[in-house]
Amino acid sequence: MKNKSHIFILLSITLISSFFNTVNAKSKGGKNTFTNNNQILGPHFDTSIKPLPIASSSNVFYQISEEDIWVHDGIRFIKGESLGTFKLSGYCACKKCSTGTGITYSGKKVRENHTVAADLKVLPLGTYIILEGKKDTRATRYTGVYQVEDKGGGVKDKHIDIYLPTHELASGVTYHGRAYGDVYIAIPIDKAPE
Repeated sequence: MKNKSHIFILLSITLISSFFNTVNAKSKGGKNTFTNNNQILGPHFDTSIKPLPIASSSNVFYQISEEDIWVHDGIRFIKGESLGTFKLSGYCACKKCSTGTGITYSGKKVRENHTVAADLKVLPLGTYIILEGKKDTRATRYTGVYQVEDKGGGVKDKHIDIYLPTHELASGVTYHGRAYGDVYIAIPIDKAPE
């Protein structure tokens, strides 16, 4: 029995080591070009970078159930690090809520079910997040994958401002009081099947 536990520990260490070697490896020819763990595990995500395969070269597969996968913009994500509970609010493209242009701080056009504003010290531009609205509030309707593309004057610390297409909908986020949601880093695993 003692030998089996030693083999299991050795296999685990080898698997973890090979995973991080793959993450840190720079390869040529348009393959994985991750230069540090932040590009996989941290808040930065560049859609031009291909994510790591789910299976390792040692034929050990990581089990991910369909319930753990979130699909957004043709990319499949899993939950990464929990960032805690964030206050939620809504904004639209009107002059009361924003610049009135419909263009975000990142230069992209606002998109429903995609764009959020955040404190860029907490969540840098381009970060994909998984937001789960608290189940005991109306915030469950905002559960989904979003990308930080904007910042707001009143958006500080653990606060996310969700873009919605009308002022009425944006005001509705907090109409019945404060809304809260749990926020996780969204880790891309591959492109969704077509």
